[in-house]
Amino acid sequence: MGLIAADLLRHHLFPDFDLLGGSSGLNRELSSVSVIDAPDVDRWMRGGEFLVGSGYIFREDPEAFTDFLRRVNERGIAAVGVKLDRYHHELPSSMVSEADRMGLPLLSIPLHYRWTDIIEGVQTFLFQERNRSACSIDEVGSFLEEGLDIRQILSTFASRLQRTLTVQCSQMGICHNFMPDGSVEGPEAAQEFLKTPVVQERGLPKRGQVVANLELRNSGVLQWSASYRFLSDTPLTVHLWLSQGENMPSARQERMILRAMTLVRASALELSAISNRSAMKKEKLFETLCLDIYNDTSIVEANLRELGITLPHKSCVVIVSSMDGTSPPRWTPPNAVMSYRLGDMWTGLVPLPDLDQAKGEWSQRGRDLKVYVAIGGGIKSIGEISRSYQEAKRTFNWLREFSLDPGAYAHEDLSLYALLDNLFRLPEAKGVYKRFFEPLLEEASSNSRRSLPLKELVRSLVSCDFNARQCAQMLHLHYNTVRNHLDELEKLLGVDLNNPHHRLGLALAYHIGNGIKKRGIKL
Repeated sequence: MGLIAADLLRHHLFPDFDLLGGSSGLNRELSSVSVIDAPDVDRWMRGGEFLVGSGYIFREDPEAFTDFLRRVNERGIAAVGVKLDRYHHELPSSMVSEADRMGLPLLSIPLHYRWTDIIEGVQTFLFQERNRSACSIDEVGSFLEEGLDIRQILSTFASRLQRTLTVQCSQMGICHNFMPDGSVEGPEAAQEFLKTPVVQERGLPKRGQVVANLELRNSGVLQWSASYRFLSDTPLTVHLWLSQGENMPSARQERMILRAMTLVRASALELSAISNRSAMKKEKLFETLCLDIYNDTSIVEANLRELGITLPHKSCVVIVSSMDGTSPPRWTPPNAVMSYRLGDMWTGLVPLPDLDQAKGEWSQRGRDLKVYVAIGGGIKSIGEISRSYQEAKRTFNWLREFSLDPGAYAHEDLSLYALLDNLFRLPEAKGVYKRFFEPLLEEASSNSRRSLPLKELVRSLVSCDFNARQCAQMLHLHYNTVRNHLDELEKLLGVDLNNPHHRLGLALAYHIGNGIKKRGIKL
């Protein structure tokens, strides 16, 4: 049997699609996917299509959507899906009634879906259905027997995806790389990947209790990975390595990862399936506002009314994270209007009538509990939420990069670190870097016998404000050893560390080097 419209809701293809109308036609056969790109798209239908669109062409006249529905139904399409909250918060009641009358399934599509996700999902399912007969009972039984070994199952998923999976689940003793060729690398290889610096991070929509984000790692080669984390009594994380040139997982890859996580933590993901729908919708709405995906304020206002959310007169976006970056923060502001979690970070929209008072209280909590509190700029309207979020995110990145003390910091408090982080953009940066830092890199590659590379010495010097005794303590070296290294540093660079201008040049060159390394660029 082929694909029918009901399978769009039943076969885990698109679990968050909702049926708005036309339930009597769910047995219509579906053969392909097409996108609504013109008002007369019905002229090109051949029958059996799942027709999807955002309703852009009907944004000025929503009622015309109903007449369009009648015309495409005459062409024998299988179903219509409309992405809501892009140009329409809801469809005209006449359209839903007409779908019921004609028995044409009418589905709502969540905002985060890409058309390629839907096309790939449907085509993959059609392909699997055509080849289902080739899978014998013995093969299925063999897979179930192998399912007793969770590592074998994870290897199978990596082979099917043709991507490397790094999986962490401490209570099950798993911290391994599962390779596309079916092999498994041990904890050392997995830790090497996990310690690779993350130079850029982007959030992905939550999947129940699974938080997801994209991470650009720099191991000498820039590579994106998609990370999926289930934080409960048994934390589970799966990292999907993307191929060169890929910067986003496909819908099929995400489904496969979630199925793998289901087998590892079935009971936890079962709980997520019955979690509070309203709370999940609040989280998704706030995350979407932070990422500035909505382009119509009236749609946002409609969602806020439906969820019973009233925005404070004065507020801001706040990001809270543990200093170690490995566990959720032990404290978050208690009065957040909306919030969501992403890895070890909590992000919330918090009323802020008095910034100075809040910073004082939050700084004390941050110091006591070893957490960072990054505060974005003030918000007076819906459209300013994304700007406040971006400011809080930049503040948080500076806190981590410059290893500042725990506490609460507003975006404007860190203007110095913003300047240091962007020094490499100045036209003079290349000259400062070549003068004060590039010789250290050449020295490190030619002098393999040195126990302490001079570039590491400079890092400690800058951290200690060029105090040699503190530097020796930080490096766990004798003071005289550090003094000898400082003499070599002065000779190599032709500088005098007693000269404040030379010290400043060295510090600036160090920060310029950090900026270009973090972004994987060359001056």
